[in-house]
Amino acid sequence: MPGYKDWIDAIDIKVDYFSAFMKAWIAFNAWYNFSGEITGKNDKECIEFIASQTNRFKTYTMNLIDAEDVDGSAYRESIAKLHGALLHAAITTQEYIGTRQSVSFAEVAVKNLNTLKQKDYYNYHYECLRARGKTKTVVTVKSSGAVVFSFEQEGHDIDVLRQQSGFISLTPTQKEQCEVCYKELTPYRITNVLATGQPAKQIGAYNFVNSAGKISEAIVIILYMLRCCLAHGDISPDEASNEVYKYAYEVLCAPLKKLK
Repeated sequence: MPGYKDWIDAIDIKVDYFSAFMKAWIAFNAWYNFSGEITGKNDKECIEFIASQTNRFKTYTMNLIDAEDVDGSAYRESIAKLHGALLHAAITTQEYIGTRQSVSFAEVAVKNLNTLKQKDYYNYHYECLRARGKTKTVVTVKSSGAVVFSFEQEGHDIDVLRQQSGFISLTPTQKEQCEVCYKELTPYRITNVLATGQPAKQIGAYNFVNSAGKISEAIVIILYMLRCCLAHGDISPDEASNEVYKYAYEVLCAPLKKLK
């Protein structure tokens, strides 16, 4: 016959935060798809808009990060715990930028809004343009406008550029200047929102960059990456991962509830 010790052992309720997070995400998804406030043809474009542009969700997130009240303190604590849980769980995914990366505040793939880079170097003009999923690289003579090299490719891959016969024929200096322009247009930049030798904002036991805007941008992207990991079975459903989704749920819900 069960005794009181068995009942005491059973008092801890294990919450399935994987399901809780997805339920919150469904509400978030409904808001950015049907509120009319967010621009984007698909989930990823909507998320990049929310992360980089002014909107209510990002504004509420920034306000909570900076708020000197109970809500702000609780929100910052959730961010700190999410960061700690991510360090412990070591979740990786290639869902966001196509190459495997850690889901971490130290490695946030932020969309590069630059689409054009051009410069003059000695007698030549160098130009790279990224538009409609393609990247075009052009080298011209400054004085006459004569085209020395022109190549348009799908996507953005510097190895593909380097393999072109016309590129191989350029001088070492011309190749170098082409690559300088080309690298400025990488679709995503990996940024670190943890403070490293710069003015810091203490969140829990961790030092973040002193910018609510940059931290909120990182939060939106990390939450989306966690959503992708969960939706596509890219994680192990263990206790460490459950802890990540517990705090991701809290970080998502606080600003989400303010959207009503």
